[in-house]
Amino acid sequence: MSFRQTKWRFLAVSLAALILLGNNYSFDNPQALQTQIQQELEINIIQFNLLYSVFALPNIFLTILGGMIIDRLGVRFGIFTFTLIVTIGQLIIALGGKFNEYSLMLLGRAIFGVASENLIIAQSTFVSLWFKGSELATAMGIIMTIPELGGALNSLLTPLIYESSQKLSVPLFTSVGFCLFSFACGIVLVYLDKFADKYDQRQSDSQYVLEQNMIKKEDDEDQEQEKQEESTEEISLKDIKQLSGTVWILLLICTFSLCIFIPFLDNANQFCQQRFNLSNISAGRAIMITYLTPMFISPFIGCVVDRVGYRRRWMILTSILFIISHLLFAIIPTPEDGSPQFAAVVPLFLLGVSYAFYSCVMIPCVQYLVDQRIMGTAFGLMGLFESIGACVFPLVSSQIYNTNGNYRQVGFFYMGIACVNLIFVLTLYFVDNKGSEVLDKINPLQTKDHDISSSTSDDSIASDLTDEDEKEQIEMKTNLHSFKLQPLETNSDTKSQPGDIKIQRSFSFEFSMQNKKLDNP
Repeated sequence: MSFRQTKWRFLAVSLAALILLGNNYSFDNPQALQTQIQQELEINIIQFNLLYSVFALPNIFLTILGGMIIDRLGVRFGIFTFTLIVTIGQLIIALGGKFNEYSLMLLGRAIFGVASENLIIAQSTFVSLWFKGSELATAMGIIMTIPELGGALNSLLTPLIYESSQKLSVPLFTSVGFCLFSFACGIVLVYLDKFADKYDQRQSDSQYVLEQNMIKKEDDEDQEQEKQEESTEEISLKDIKQLSGTVWILLLICTFSLCIFIPFLDNANQFCQQRFNLSNISAGRAIMITYLTPMFISPFIGCVVDRVGYRRRWMILTSILFIISHLLFAIIPTPEDGSPQFAAVVPLFLLGVSYAFYSCVMIPCVQYLVDQRIMGTAFGLMGLFESIGACVFPLVSSQIYNTNGNYRQVGFFYMGIACVNLIFVLTLYFVDNKGSEVLDKINPLQTKDHDISSSTSDDSIASDLTDEDEKEQIEMKTNLHSFKLQPLETNSDTKSQPGDIKIQRSFSFEFSMQNKKLDNP
């Protein structure tokens, strides 16, 4: 049994979740401090949202490269490197807050963003290595719990820390501490994964000695050469051509789903303050609902999806929930119109449920449809699309706010994006039914592996048939009809040799084949 199939895999997935704790806590620091940042740095809302746009802008160009680097150099390299860079980026942001340098904070957010997106790619690739088949959605549900706890803690603690210190730098340096903790978890995870490789190699070596000691040295050299050729291909952009149309549609669905969640939360604190008359601390506590909801329900959603399948139907439900949540943000009356302040709880809760379904249903579907060899490249491509949305949508929403003077129209804007997302989901279900129907299986990987093995078997048979006799031999071996053997009849010009036989099949099909001559003892 592989080490990755033992109970240690649950420790691995827990550590994989913890490497994003500092990332998620730090990502929304500006959201929890929006009013304070705008006041102390003397910037407007568009400049504030640039802190999120500059986070996403470099990833438009670098996520594909990051995914290919992970495929080429390994997921362990990616986890160690990107957790370290996340920590460095957050340190620069904190220094910018200490000295009230807006440009320094922009620089830190750009560095933080490059590492953050690629760290998520490394994490997703790592999970696909340790969890396969019907366990994948459950693993993604577990993966979500701790990072979402980081977002919830940020919404709760960051306003409180600022209120107690009255300094912008203190909550930002607190985030650096969280990032250092995640970096330490990343180091432990790297060593655990390295130990898993050594353990599996020892198991493989012992089996090799017992069963494969007759393999020639030339075969080993050929296999090594094939591995080297394969690793060289891993970093090629030509891998993108291997993605099917179904994968492209799914990547767009994941992009729109994430971009109606993350960019909206960029201004969620101020949104709740103005729409529902909440204080900065009260708004932070309310936003915790959006983070805590997926944290608690994601493992259960993942377990259910793994047991029942029908992932395309779950995707339709997810898109509808996104639409309803943003519609409620737009139409719920303000407290001045008679609505209670806690009315914000309902759409915030639904938004958290929607994100839980997104993580447990949509992300694993990408892993089901893409070969493991180019998994990092596929997630890098998805990161590119998501970075475009994360860069553009905050600027558009801030412009809508500046034009209308309230956040109600912002809710309608994100609801419109959710409707576009639903159209892509319906396209996947009805138009691309043949390509996506495998996602409704309980374990799509079994169907995928069966198709690959069948195709490989057919190809290998076809390549081995070099003459008519071998073709007939293969046909006879795979036929279930009866056979009968009789001595080979020869004419006067042909001398029969020992070991020659005639194979004759009944029901009007007959042919002769002369085997290799056997040496008599």
